[in-house]
Amino acid sequence: MERKQSIYRAAVNGLLRFILSVVVFVLFLHSIFSTSFIGHTVDAAGNPYDTTFNIADSPWRHLLVFVLLSTLCAAVCKICRKCGGHPDHGVFTPISGRRATLALSAVLIVLGLFWIAVTRMWPASDPAKIYNITMQWRERDFSAFAQGEYLFKYPFQSGIILFYYLASFLFGEQTYIALQVVNLLSLMVIFLCLSRLTRFWWGAADGIAGLSYIALICWIPLFFFITYLYGILPGMACAVGALSLSARYLETRRFRYMAGAALCIGIATVLKMNCLIYLIAMACFLLYDAIDGLLGTSGQGAWRERKEIKRCLLSVGSVVLLCASVWGCDRITEGCVERLTGCDMPEGEPMISWIVMGLSEAPKGPGDYNGYTANVFAANGYDSEAAARQSLEDLRKILREMAADPLDRGLGFLARKTAYQWNDPTFISMERMWGRRSDGGRAAWVQSLIDGRGSVVLSVLLNEVQTLVWAGVLLWLFLHRDSRNVHELTGAVVFLGGYLFHTVWEAGASYTLPYFTIMIPYAVKGFCDWTGVLVRAADARQEGRRMKRIGVNAKTVACAVGVVLVLLAALRVGRSSTFHHTIALDDGQEAVQQYYHRTD
Repeated sequence: MERKQSIYRAAVNGLLRFILSVVVFVLFLHSIFSTSFIGHTVDAAGNPYDTTFNIADSPWRHLLVFVLLSTLCAAVCKICRKCGGHPDHGVFTPISGRRATLALSAVLIVLGLFWIAVTRMWPASDPAKIYNITMQWRERDFSAFAQGEYLFKYPFQSGIILFYYLASFLFGEQTYIALQVVNLLSLMVIFLCLSRLTRFWWGAADGIAGLSYIALICWIPLFFFITYLYGILPGMACAVGALSLSARYLETRRFRYMAGAALCIGIATVLKMNCLIYLIAMACFLLYDAIDGLLGTSGQGAWRERKEIKRCLLSVGSVVLLCASVWGCDRITEGCVERLTGCDMPEGEPMISWIVMGLSEAPKGPGDYNGYTANVFAANGYDSEAAARQSLEDLRKILREMAADPLDRGLGFLARKTAYQWNDPTFISMERMWGRRSDGGRAAWVQSLIDGRGSVVLSVLLNEVQTLVWAGVLLWLFLHRDSRNVHELTGAVVFLGGYLFHTVWEAGASYTLPYFTIMIPYAVKGFCDWTGVLVRAADARQEGRRMKRIGVNAKTVACAVGVVLVLLAALRVGRSSTFHHTIALDDGQEAVQQYYHRTD
């Protein structure tokens, strides 16, 4: 039985790491060979609209930045060690303490409040619709549920509107600034929970938690979303909180943590429906834990067997509790909305219509919103079942087209959609601020940062950071390729779920940004371990020892040579039209001019 348990662990662990490696490597190639951004163009009638452009990138520049960062990290580590620190990167352990965490949280809050104060941006686009409906509810106007109106088509938005409605009684009717502060507090919770998760995954000895917190604060795109009132940050805060509490349960086996996780994930799915991805990830690991415990019961003695059976039952019960909480919170929210508004909750647009739209072209980018869901719903008399049948037929047509033209309509479309969602280094965080009204005007430097020369500088810097994050994740995967710690993959599985979901669902970089953010602690861990390898290799060389004796030579040489060979091989393959059609996307010199020549 122990043999079966070991094989089971290795199979699950190996499969997850292999899939993750493939996905991250593809995104890494996209990042070093091209860059995506939202630009402007006109249609045949001369009407302007926003669309996605791709420009060629320099892999050699990215490689140089990687080398420089590696050298800097190794140098800082050696300097700190000479000043009395830990021989490796454990010198950063103090920044993971409680005081340091509080200090970092205070810095985040101050920066966030400053940004809210200098921007004072009103909601626009879909957030404006949600905010306006909230204000209508305050006036007892529930016309948004009328046939063809917003909540009639998108009833899943009722949860976030109900949340804003209740919050308005605390902050007054004009609550948009207060709700942005709620977003800021949600961001702090996200960072705290991700920092806490790193302790569960890798322990607290090497300071990964503190370094991850610092890296997350420096990740500006998610920070910019504190002014975006769409439920992304509150929903993510509850979902990551649930993830952290479930990890705490696996660590302590105290069921009260699962009760907290269940409540958090229930609220998260009410605020943002795609938080179901976190539920699925948690359920997978709890079921893994149950099966792992069941396989370990044989031949361990009666007491040991009872303990493992109890563990199995508790983990299965936890999955049931999570699902029940999501169902219950949804029913409670629906009941509250119906009682408040006096309107029955409509069925809304069928879910399959969103998949059809996710596999179709759109003005802004492949898979983005193009009105299909609303159009097919209206064309079928707002009958959800009839709209679902037509959507299914349209989906079959799309799949047949992809099969008939796999390079362009199939692989090419998915490649462009991947670039649109994952290869914009700003994750359209600045685009979400374009054209929004500000109370009291807006400072010149703020406007420059949003859509002027400052935005160009920031985009270029974030382009390098984005590549470094993928490189760090690849380093973590390589240096931990023999790890049997399956639970460290929890956040990575959430990322994979988000990647797969938005491959077929409605596209949007703002939707994929939370999943990218979850990978930042993995990148930090990868660079920390890589720095340790470099420092040990340098020490061995200085002391004249054979590097094989300290186990450094193989990892150092293989990883360094591997990076170079991968880049060279990709450049070689890049001469083919297939590579340019899927990875090295390039819309020409006009796109380059638009990307680099934005003016204030």
